[in-house]
Amino acid sequence: MTPNSLAMRRLRAGRALVAVIAFALVGCGDSLTGPDLSDPRVADFVELMNEHRLDIGCPALEWHQPTAEVAQAHSVDMIARDFFAHSNPDGHSPFDRLTSAGIDYGMAAENIAYGYPDAASVLQAWLDSPGHRGNIENCALRQHGVGLVDTHWTHLFANVN
Repeated sequence: MTPNSLAMRRLRAGRALVAVIAFALVGCGDSLTGPDLSDPRVADFVELMNEHRLDIGCPALEWHQPTAEVAQAHSVDMIARDFFAHSNPDGHSPFDRLTSAGIDYGMAAENIAYGYPDAASVLQAWLDSPGHRGNIENCALRQHGVGLVDTHWTHLFANVN
């Protein structure tokens, strides 16, 4: 490992820590939900999305909690820093965020949305968009996690090695 790559890893780790701290601080409010299936909207989404995948001949996606935590941190970050994009204001992509979280993956994809109050509406919006639909219907994708804060959705797919 070169000194520059070590420095970049430390910088990414530091930024990941900031995101986790921000999640912990912002996560104290009642309007935030955890990155797990305890939020009925997330549970409904996972059920509807996997039903859709099974209907088209894809296997159901497996829940991966570390990926869900990365997705949740991105939803928190979008609200905290008032942006809506796959890459955050620091230029970190979903792939950077997965790597910074120590998730070793072979393939990944991300869908984001805001303003959809429930699972059915966000799923339909993503199915109406060719790129988002492509992620949902990519049978090669195996694991996923969902982050949800208020109506800011992050659906992160990752084939974890």
